[in-house]
Amino acid sequence: MDDKYQYMSVITQDMAKYKLPKRLEDFHKGNFGKLFCICGSREMPGSAWFVVSSAIKCGVGGVKSCVVPSIYEIISQKVPETTFCLSKEDDAGFMTEDSIEMILNEMKKCSAAVIGCGLGWRKSIKSLVYEIIRNTSIPLVIDADGINVISENIDILKEARCEIILTPHPKEMARLVNVGLESVDKIKHAQRIASKYKITVLLKGHRTVILDKEGNIFLNTTGNVGMAKGGSGDVLSGMIGSFLAQGISPIDATICGAFIHGFAGDRCREKLSSVSMIPSDIVNELSNLFLEFGF
Repeated sequence: MDDKYQYMSVITQDMAKYKLPKRLEDFHKGNFGKLFCICGSREMPGSAWFVVSSAIKCGVGGVKSCVVPSIYEIISQKVPETTFCLSKEDDAGFMTEDSIEMILNEMKKCSAAVIGCGLGWRKSIKSLVYEIIRNTSIPLVIDADGINVISENIDILKEARCEIILTPHPKEMARLVNVGLESVDKIKHAQRIASKYKITVLLKGHRTVILDKEGNIFLNTTGNVGMAKGGSGDVLSGMIGSFLAQGISPIDATICGAFIHGFAGDRCREKLSSVSMIPSDIVNELSNLFLEFGF
């Protein structure tokens, strides 16, 4: 292992298994939380499916998905286990600011939320993300276009009333810290954001690093190049959101999500090759892993 990783805690299977939400035989769906997903657009409907399907596979008691009307039929047919609310939609198929009040009211009924995947990088999405950060009290996983709009004013994170997990890839991190991609220091820049804004940061890539607001650093070594395909990050966000909605801490939800996501990806590579595996294969592999974990 490289010297720069020596002082980190390496995530192990036992660590992830220990941190997973407990499941007692007399529990009902209310014990497993409810996740609210604000994802997808007419241009990127698959993002909503990846988030919702992976969240359900990771044990959350219920999922409510907020989508634009033009993709409702597609998503509802693929994941009948979720319930829906429909946002306002502009002519291009993206959510509008008119949806903010409805979304905030729906979020009050949930225990965690995922926002950003496939929403688009637009003024209306910026307004939506900022108002949610300012006004919700449930923990948030913010990914993809949620991160992109935050990069225009990262200090919006100082106005948060809730726990936040950011899950950038290196290019999104470069935008957040306003440097070129080649200048991104995986540990230094993630640590700076986690510490300054008191949030949890997962910086994706080969040897994903996770940092919490107390300065603890974790290294995930599962995963492979076959996961470098559009949609893999959406799957990860849904998994983290699922664990978060079930009541474990942001750092534990992120550790479990990163390890199991990569572990499932490694199994897919063994069965399907790094060339042919796709993000939906990762979702489908989750059941096998949880059986191995004894659930």
